[in-house]
Amino acid sequence: EATRLDLWDKARKAASAVDYVGAGTVEFILDRDTGEFYFMEMNTRLQVEHPVSEMVTGTDLVEWQLNIAAGEKLPMTQEEISEAISQRGAAIEARIYAESPEKGFM
Repeated sequence: EATRLDLWDKARKAASAVDYVGAGTVEFILDRDTGEFYFMEMNTRLQVEHPVSEMVTGTDLVEWQLNIAAGEKLPMTQEEISEAISQRGAAIEARIYAESPEKGFM
């Protein structure tokens, strides 16, 4: 739990440092041996897997992004989001690629 909260804090600080407003992801990699994590990248867009986040939080991230694009503000501050939106349950997304190596991966 402490690691999750630390990651959450670092992600918020990364977005704040570049004045980013909107849905996006900040990715880190964890060294299992040391327990330390390292910044990988920040994606300033909805991730492909955003329906998983929507399912476990009950939020409509696409609607929020459209509202931001229309010049509206987020309905909550990041702190309010952190407190109000809790994970409920679990969701899994899978991608299946039906490609044939014999046919040039078509």
